Amino acid sequence: MLKLHTLALVAIVALLSAPTAHAQNEFTSDFGREGCTFSSVGANPYLPLTPGLGLRLVGDSEDDGEIVEVEVQITVLGDTRMVDGVTTRVVEEREFEDGELIEVSRNFMASCRETGAVWYFGEEVDIYEDGEVVSHDGAWFAGVDGAKPGILMPGTPLIGARYYQELAPGIAEDRGEIVGFEDEAFVEAGTFEDVLVVVDTNALSPEDADEKLYARGVGLIKDEDIELVEITPASCTPDEHTLCLGSGRFRVDVAWSLPALPEQNAHAVQKADASGEFWFFDAGNVELTVKVLDACGLGGFNNYWVFSSGLTDLDVTLTVTDTKTGAERVYENDGSGPFGPILDTAAFQTCP
Repeated sequence: MLKLHTLALVAIVALLSAPTAHAQNEFTSDFGREGCTFSSVGANPYLPLTPGLGLRLVGDSEDDGEIVEVEVQITVLGDTRMVDGVTTRVVEEREFEDGELIEVSRNFMASCRETGAVWYFGEEVDIYEDGEVVSHDGAWFAGVDGAKPGILMPGTPLIGARYYQELAPGIAEDRGEIVGFEDEAFVEAGTFEDVLVVVDTNALSPEDADEKLYARGVGLIKDEDIELVEITPASCTPDEHTLCLGSGRFRVDVAWSLPALPEQNAHAVQKADASGEFWFFDAGNVELTVKVLDACGLGGFNNYWVFSSGLTDLDVTLTVTDTKTGAERVYENDGSGPFGPILDTAAFQTCP
C-alpha cells in the first residue's frame, strides 16, 4: 500500500454507502469483482491514474521521539503489471526522511469502468537502510496466499462508506472511511476546492488513525502533517503503446480485451503530429485511427476536437489526456457491436 495509505453497478454503490444497522461497525471486504471490467487508466475524480502525474508531499513528523522531515514522491508510471489476471497501472512511491531514501514501493492499481472505483491489487516494497535494501516488508499480491484486491477510492464517494483498501491477511489490512467533504483546503501547493476527507485505519493496529485529504483531479494533498508542495502535470512520452499528438500535448492510449483474455494495451503508430493508428494482433492490421485537432478560435469554436474511427468490434477503451491541464476524455466500445465513429467537437475546452 502507498506508505501514506492513499487510497455503475447499483450493488457496488450500495456496498460502499453508509453502514446499515446490521453492519454498523464493519468494513466492506466483498466488492463484487465479477461486475467490473478493469482498465489500467481511469478518471476517478479523487485518484486519477494518469501516467506522468507526479505529487510531492513534505512535512515534519515524529519518529521515535525525534522530529524528522518526511518527503514523499508519488508518480503514476507508464508501466503496467499483470496481477491476478488484471492489467494494472504501476504507481511508484519514494519516501525520504531527512533526505535519506527509506522506502520505494510499486503499487498496482486498476480502475473499474462500471463504477469508476480504483482497485488495489498489491505492491512491491523495498525498505532501505544506509542506501541498501534490507527487507521487503509489507509486499503483497492479490491472488497469492489468500490475498484479494481492495478498494483504494470509490467511484462515488459517500459519507459513511467504510471499506478495506488491502486484503492481505496478517500483512496488509488498511481500511478507509469517508467522513466528509471540505469546500476548500489550503496547502503549500495551492488552494483546492471540493476536497474529500478520508480516515485510514489498519485492522492489524486499529488504535492508529490518519486523516487524509484528496483534491478533485489531483489526488492526495494532505496526510496529517505532510502536505502537497508540488504537482508535476502528466506528460507524454511516446512509446510502443502511446501516441503523443498536438506537439506532445495530448497523450492517447488504447486498451482492448476479449472475454477469455485480460485487458491488453494496443500498439501505437504515429502517422503525423495530429494523428496516429493502433493495432492489436498484427502490425499490418490497423484496428483504430485517432486524430486530435486544434480548433481554438476556429469558426466560433474554442476547444480541441477528438475524431476516431475503428475497424473492430472488440471491447475497446480509448483514453485521450490533455497533459497541460490534466483533463481526460474516455471513449468506450463494449464489444456488443462495431466501434462507432467518434466526432467529439467539444472534447477539450482547454484552449490555448
